[in-house]
Amino acid sequence: MGALVAKALRPVKAFNIENRAHRVISKEKPTPAPRYPGNIEDLKRTLEADPNIDEKLDKKDPALDDRLKDVYVTSYGRSEDDVTRELRKKQSEVRPLPQDRKLVEDFEFGFREPEKIKYGRATLRQVVTFISAHQIDSKEASPDKIAFEYKLKLEDVESILKYFKTFEIYIPETKKTPAMFAGPAHLKKEIIESQKKAIEENSMLDAKTLRQKKS
Repeated sequence: MGALVAKALRPVKAFNIENRAHRVISKEKPTPAPRYPGNIEDLKRTLEADPNIDEKLDKKDPALDDRLKDVYVTSYGRSEDDVTRELRKKQSEVRPLPQDRKLVEDFEFGFREPEKIKYGRATLRQVVTFISAHQIDSKEASPDKIAFEYKLKLEDVESILKYFKTFEIYIPETKKTPAMFAGPAHLKKEIIESQKKAIEENSMLDAKTLRQKKS
């Protein structure tokens, strides 16, 4: 609403603006800005104390010039450049800058894995491995077997398997394909199941051939 009012009043304010500006400029003495009551009282007190204050302000005061000549500053400290240079030298002696300018190796998990692992601890790679194994086959990769293999507390392993899962991709159902999971754990599970099925079929064929040979 305010913008509309300002837009409507803009032509009225701009009416004959050039002539009004020339009229203000052509005045011999422009109208001073209004003063606050407190400033007026200060000015009155100054004039009462010294009626010739305006003349004194316009004239040069030799006494003030002489006082300025007596003012000087003497520095007894060290320059900032020397102090900064000394600090840099101390820092370089304590912790020298690296001389190897090769690119830092890009690790798989974003950081370098430790070579030695303390008892009761596991690396991120190991945790991801046994989580994936548990998702593929929870009976084969049970919490008891994981805790025994990786030397971890059973309570910690159960909490990890309860609250953490590997990333899985869910593909929603379409007109042509049903809904399915396409994550790494699901693919591994399908591969293992297919391998088991192939082993079972091979064992059945071997048994059949043995029966035929016996007969």
